[in-house]
Amino acid sequence: MKLAPFVLLLLSLPVMAGTLYRWTDAQGKVHYTDHPPPAGAKSATQKTYKGGGTNAAESQATQQARASNPVTLYATATCGVHCERAKAHLARRGIPHASKDPSTSVDANEELRKGGGQARVPTLMVGSEKLEGYAEAAWDAALDKAGYPPADTP
Repeated sequence: MKLAPFVLLLLSLPVMAGTLYRWTDAQGKVHYTDHPPPAGAKSATQKTYKGGGTNAAESQATQQARASNPVTLYATATCGVHCERAKAHLARRGIPHASKDPSTSVDANEELRKGGGQARVPTLMVGSEKLEGYAEAAWDAALDKAGYPPADTP
């Protein structure tokens, strides 16, 4: 077991760079997460993205957009596929963001309800713009308007 610490270090490195994992559970449900899948996961794949967090790889444009229009994702553990798609979308675009769970944090719940509206998840805040529910085109438009670079195209 002398390799265990080394393996753990190697597994943690991609996460720091902005990694997205796609895997299927025993019931056939597809998951998108920012942490490695459990041992029994089927069809597990991972992809590392540039600028996936607050690190040196973050582009100058992303840093400027983050400074003037920070992004916050409100999501819960029970939100399911909608929140997984929302997280995957932000990871694909390399958007640094704060994640808040309104079901476990009174402050996050109050922030989410601020200015009217429902405590609907996922909700994305881009600067002062509030986007309730996951809608890819609307999210891209808000992120583009805020100055975040588009996703890299393969």
